[in-house]
Amino acid sequence: MSAVAATAEQALEAFQRDGIAVARFTDLFGAELWQDAVADITPFVDSTNERAAELGQQKKAKGKEEVIVRRFFSRDGAVPRYSLSDPWLRIAASDSVLGIVNGYTGQPRKLTYLDNWYTVPYPQATKRVASQRWHRDPDDDHIVKMFVYLSDVDEGAGPFEYVRDSAAGGKYGRLWPGTEGVYPPGEELEAAVDPEDRMTMTGPAGTVIFCDTAGFHRGGFARSKPRILMISTFLRENTWKGKRRFEVDFEGREESLSDQARQALS
Repeated sequence: MSAVAATAEQALEAFQRDGIAVARFTDLFGAELWQDAVADITPFVDSTNERAAELGQQKKAKGKEEVIVRRFFSRDGAVPRYSLSDPWLRIAASDSVLGIVNGYTGQPRKLTYLDNWYTVPYPQATKRVASQRWHRDPDDDHIVKMFVYLSDVDEGAGPFEYVRDSAAGGKYGRLWPGTEGVYPPGEELEAAVDPEDRMTMTGPAGTVIFCDTAGFHRGGFARSKPRILMISTFLRENTWKGKRRFEVDFEGREESLSDQARQALS
């Protein structure tokens, strides 16, 4: 795991250098918002535990839908709706986050996806499936995602893993570029990468990860305990996925938002 940034400025510096950065939630947002987020997600976690235990009795997951239980984005295609009072928008559309996101990309980004994920542990699994394998996200040359761990994540919880400096223009940017190799052969990739550049992002609840997922990454190979997190995605508007996938109840408070927050939610 990389060094933990104590400030947003330090997080941005690390992000620009490595394509990934780590910070503590309370350093960026304070203790009150953390308490609000935990209180909001606890009923979802409690209601998912039993279902996850049943799934985990299988020897392996058939695909990503059996690995990740999504709180707001369901299979029926219903569009989530968040209010400005929800802790998740207060986090993802905050100036602390958008300053890092837009500072990394050099241009305003839209918040296009926002959800809570519960990663199901499979104690008997021996083979990785879907995004548990090394891959690049194909949406753009530079894709910003932010993960917030809402549970302690050790090796048994399927931590996020990343190849430092592997997005376009980086040290490993030419390895299986773009959509030519979204899921390259894992052994070949690992042989081509300096072990020091492979990062395993274990960490306690409250760990915040900013990353460019156009670089190589994988995660969610949980074996002994679930991984609970918040995920948000930021893209250029003119990419094929650059449209907001959720609705916002502004509650008549648009004027209270900063310019970059209004742009991210437009």
